[in-house]
Amino acid sequence: MFKLIRESTHFTQARLAEILRVDVATVQGWESGRRPLGALRSADLVRLRMSMRRLGAPAVALAVLDLAIEADLIVFDAVEAGPTVLAADTHPLAAAVHRRTLTSLLTWPFTGTVPGVLAVPAQTARRGPVADRPLLGSEERERFFDHLQVTADASRGTANALLRRQAVYLLGFDQRPDSARWLTSELRDANRIAGHADHLSSWVAHRSSAIALAQKGHRDALHAFVARELNTDAQEIANLNYWAYWLGEIADPQVDDDFMTTVDPEQWFGARVLDHLLVRLNPGSHHADLNIHTLWALFACSANCFAGSEACPSSGR
Repeated sequence: MFKLIRESTHFTQARLAEILRVDVATVQGWESGRRPLGALRSADLVRLRMSMRRLGAPAVALAVLDLAIEADLIVFDAVEAGPTVLAADTHPLAAAVHRRTLTSLLTWPFTGTVPGVLAVPAQTARRGPVADRPLLGSEERERFFDHLQVTADASRGTANALLRRQAVYLLGFDQRPDSARWLTSELRDANRIAGHADHLSSWVAHRSSAIALAQKGHRDALHAFVARELNTDAQEIANLNYWAYWLGEIADPQVDDDFMTTVDPEQWFGARVLDHLLVRLNPGSHHADLNIHTLWALFACSANCFAGSEACPSSGR
């Protein structure tokens, strides 16, 4: 991330080091990860951001630097732990409900998709082959996903529902066959309690496993979730509230999933959700079923929930 920010300012590593009055090895270390930005003192990190802003770096990209450091921490802890279970109450995946901005940073090494906020034009020439993403070796990837799986297995139950859900979601980016089998088993477990779908922890667990399998190309799982578990007003509102939070319409950070059922949809406007879904009306998308249904629900609620009606229309459509 810092490399992209630096390139947006027109400066080479050597010239930036000269301006910042540091060794060029320091800038190289920031960009390679040998000297993690998270290891800087808070005051030094603030000064670095201020300097990069004065040099022309996009403010929106600099504002995400703290999230990139958080993503580094999550990946580092998972790779270091591997198949070892970490304490749930201090696990970085359990600290807060993730938004799209953080998730796009976490998945960047696996998808190669540069987070939209970092899609700034490079202004300096690159020499030789250059990585298009943060790099993780094959062993590091295995340890990362192994840790997610043991974390999910060790976190069954409502007490650690958020930790488990966010681990399951990230497992959708694991391309190993064993991971697909594990997620299929997870979905079967969720289906067994589908009759209790109004119970938030089981409902959101089903949603996460279905989305993770859809990410691997198994769209039937997500199609079944939409058909079976978006059938009541409460479920529709929970789904819409999750999208609103994920995309930043619900501004307050959340430490658990309860906001899906407690936030009044009249508290957010819907423009970001609408824009996000409209550009994803692609029948070939892994998540097409959920995207299309959510867009329908957003229009339905705009005429009911947001106009002061007591409830959104549910499945009698």
